[in-house]
Amino acid sequence: MSADEEFASIELGLSNPEDLFDIETFRDDPRPFFRFARNLYPGKIEPSPSHKFLAWLDEKKMLLRLYTQNVDGLEELAGVNKNKVVYAHGSLLNATCMKCGAKYTAQDIASDVKEGRVPMCTRSKERKTKIATKNTAANLQDKPVHTRTLRKRSFQQYSEVDEINTTANKSSCGGVVKPNITFFGEKLAGDVGLCLQRDYAKADALIIMGTSLSV
Repeated sequence: MSADEEFASIELGLSNPEDLFDIETFRDDPRPFFRFARNLYPGKIEPSPSHKFLAWLDEKKMLLRLYTQNVDGLEELAGVNKNKVVYAHGSLLNATCMKCGAKYTAQDIASDVKEGRVPMCTRSKERKTKIATKNTAANLQDKPVHTRTLRKRSFQQYSEVDEINTTANKSSCGGVVKPNITFFGEKLAGDVGLCLQRDYAKADALIIMGTSLSV
């Protein structure tokens, strides 16, 4: 067993590290993800010289688009215009309630994430009538059966209050706030393909950084 696998099985209660980013596992029990994710969220890691180089290209008006598989949002933190960044696997900079579709920023749920707690939606039930969009509804339904580690108990069966946000009351939605990243079992964002089509004929050069191109 590798160090990662041992960490996942002992510290997070998972037998397979990939379950951390499995959408069905997240729906069953999001706590392991948020215990781990507090080390990934903005504020824990600073932009590298490579990120700052990309920001410099943007400042000099030499950057048409930045495509990234990273979800940490360091490109924006380094200074790259957010409209230039295409997150192939989504970003931790924003989050969405899985129940009503309410939108949150990373800052909105920062206190919970830093403590490893599951952020719960605090939006009023009266405001959520038109919040849930068709995209959100489609994202939560008709998901294929996904092979994953079977967990003994679901999230709803746990009673420990130290790992969930308890500020949500009866008048609040109370849904789990999921970061806007693409988990295993979810479709990639459609804007990736659209931007590629638009940018293909405009680009003078293609710079590939920080990847082995083996995935």
